[in-house]
Amino acid sequence: MWDLAILNGTLVTVTGRFRAHVLVRDGKIGAITTGAVDGIEARETVDADGKMILPGMVDAHVHLDEPGPAVNEDFTTGTRAAAAGGVTTVVMMPGFIPCVNDAKTLLERKDQFGEKAFVDYAMLGGAGAEMLDTIVPQAEAGAVGYKSYIRPYNPQRPGLICKDSGDVYVTLQQVKQSGVRVGFHAEDFPVIERLTEDLVAQGRTGYADFHPSRPESTEILATLTLLEVARMTGAPLHLVHMSSPDAIELAIQWREWGTDVTIETCPHYLLLSNDDTARVGPYAQVVPPLRAPESVERLWEQVQDGVIDIIATDHAPGIPERRQKGHTNMFESGGGLSALETVMPLMLTEVANGRISLERLVDLTAEMPARLFKMFPRKGTLQPGADADMIIYDPRVQWRVDINALETKDPEAAKIFDGSRVQGRLDEVYVRGQKVAEAGRCIGTGGYGEWITPVR
Repeated sequence: MWDLAILNGTLVTVTGRFRAHVLVRDGKIGAITTGAVDGIEARETVDADGKMILPGMVDAHVHLDEPGPAVNEDFTTGTRAAAAGGVTTVVMMPGFIPCVNDAKTLLERKDQFGEKAFVDYAMLGGAGAEMLDTIVPQAEAGAVGYKSYIRPYNPQRPGLICKDSGDVYVTLQQVKQSGVRVGFHAEDFPVIERLTEDLVAQGRTGYADFHPSRPESTEILATLTLLEVARMTGAPLHLVHMSSPDAIELAIQWREWGTDVTIETCPHYLLLSNDDTARVGPYAQVVPPLRAPESVERLWEQVQDGVIDIIATDHAPGIPERRQKGHTNMFESGGGLSALETVMPLMLTEVANGRISLERLVDLTAEMPARLFKMFPRKGTLQPGADADMIIYDPRVQWRVDINALETKDPEAAKIFDGSRVQGRLDEVYVRGQKVAEAGRCIGTGGYGEWITPVR
């Protein structure tokens, strides 16, 4: 007797698709069969005829601000949004206040989140030159990777900062010993600060002035430093939320020289451009900023060519009060987009539009992020023994994004996607065999989500 049998669906993997039945027991995929349904007995049966069965998304870049201001996205609303959007595992960034920068804090956050989670969750630790001795113990405690920045020290985020290339060097030496990967925010903050000062002095604080304060050259400068120090140390480097095709071309070159570097981009860099920032301002403000349409096209080519390893949301709705300030001064906005509920529907629409194959999307959103952050084969795949994290997707249904129907606490942060046409619907979402969402609405239970640690 199986707990769950999903029958007659089209199973999608990174290598192809085939008609199959998925049988689940004790939260795991127990068997995948292509035979007749006769004789299959289960407590719950779902007929997926005409529909696709996809692995749930592993979102490797999620900001949920808890503890934090009451208006911000918290772990309850954020993981509800994840469930609704087919994100079955969220990888949490460490930049809470107080931030995760040692093993003790990591474990405290794990316990706090476990009481609320609607989906499974993994955690990144902080890696910075101020607290070198805490880096390796975080991985030993269960962190699947790290996050760091090259920027001036921030007293609110100790242990997450490298102020210069020397700091990057000593930090990557520790990361190499940990056995897990570090994601770096690749922007040159000193140049950004000077450019911003010049623009403000000229009275240029409008919507269209944000992009010139953080041009692609600032991403290229930071990427160069990170790549060369990663080559020197041999540490595994992950470049997060990359928006510059030229910076990505550099990473390709360093890969050819043997550097262990992986690349992430986000749906907003593929679906939007700086024309949208100039049009709606703070509702499209994100860092790095949206790029020119020609850069968007090149980024798509890099996705299609297999250069980019993963797509992640960088879900970070921001603070509504600050966003309103962006209408008069974009440099006071703070920005941040909500994307957990829109990433899979909108990217699946691009599959329907012919820009990317369904198999490639599964690799970008499920299998490869699980591999990079050491959760594979428990996560990111549909095969016997894996967690039964699944999306049942009906490609025939058409609808439009309505931000008023979203689970996120701050639907305005998804305003840039409001009204977007979507081809296909996430009919059902399962986490370890338990249905957590139906037709875009979370129906799960807080506290069901489990903490996911590296597969050793």
